[in-house]
Amino acid sequence: MDKKDAYLWLRSIDKISNNVIDKILQNGLKVEDIINLSDKEIYEIENINLNIKENIVKYKSLAYLDDIKEKLRHRNIKYVSIEDDHYPSRLKNIYNAPKLLYYKGNINILNEGLSIAMVGSRKATAYGKHCATTISSKLSEMNINVVSGLATGIDSYSHMGCIKGGGKTVAVIGSSVDNILPRKNLYLSKEILENDGLIISEYGIDSKVYPSNYVHRNRIISGISHGVIVVEAAIKSGALITADFALEQGREVFSIPGSIHSAMSEGCHKIIKEGAKLVCSIEDILEEYKIINDKNKENLKKYDNINLDKKSRIIINTIKNKGTLHIDEICDNTRMDIKYVNIILNELVLRDILVQINNNRYILNS
Repeated sequence: MDKKDAYLWLRSIDKISNNVIDKILQNGLKVEDIINLSDKEIYEIENINLNIKENIVKYKSLAYLDDIKEKLRHRNIKYVSIEDDHYPSRLKNIYNAPKLLYYKGNINILNEGLSIAMVGSRKATAYGKHCATTISSKLSEMNINVVSGLATGIDSYSHMGCIKGGGKTVAVIGSSVDNILPRKNLYLSKEILENDGLIISEYGIDSKVYPSNYVHRNRIISGISHGVIVVEAAIKSGALITADFALEQGREVFSIPGSIHSAMSEGCHKIIKEGAKLVCSIEDILEEYKIINDKNKENLKKYDNINLDKKSRIIINTIKNKGTLHIDEICDNTRMDIKYVNIILNELVLRDILVQINNNRYILNS
């Protein structure tokens, strides 16, 4: 048995976690030789509990391994171990790197080009959905891979934006790759694969799904990425856990500001105060990786070159400087009458310069 199959065998045994495999190896044992140990030798392994030893003894057969491999083939699931050349290179160097990853789709994405993770609240606002879709789409147009967790809310819109932009998106999930959760994202998972994307997990077929899976999943999201963008997040959220992992792993952390009145932006504002880079447009991300080019410079001048009257420019510059604004706030900041502001806003929305997100609030269409 080679190391790759040994990892597959151990990870397929219930309750044999990544940490338990590390403990086995700390005893000076070779993972590929475990199956050849006698029952007595297995029970003498230190630092792992009796239930785990009993499971190893119970499933210590090549027939069990062959059965697992046949199930994977039948479900069109592939796997890669930390020993393989096409294992994600950035992931190898993180703390507690997964020994084995299961996947469907294009695994080569993870060793090609720039990958940026986008994470945020499952209870995304219209503003958050717009930001996730727009920024993800723009990143994918620049051939940047977008990584997220296939959850509802910001994750879903990040994946969809990437597909819209013609790029490749990676979904890291907390369940088996043949057990897509939430079920409502089953169609989205198929779209990801149809567009040369990737679905990946450290959890094997028929694995039980525990709440802790999603916390562990977050270290992989940041681990395979060059940077992490927090789009929307409450003070206590999985997105901020991903940002913490990113900092521990030496990744760049970005955050999109929102309304001071929105609970869904409190977490974003918190990490900006702590040093995350504030993102107002895709250029803030591209600058960090020194990939600003002539096309981006033209985009920066987008609103200067367009044929607009003076009042329209004042409104655009106000929103550009202040961020998302309600129509009343636009009137207050520009000192214009609401009836004129309303006419101008409608025209700018029709010309795709502004986006109306909800309750008469407006944002630049980046």
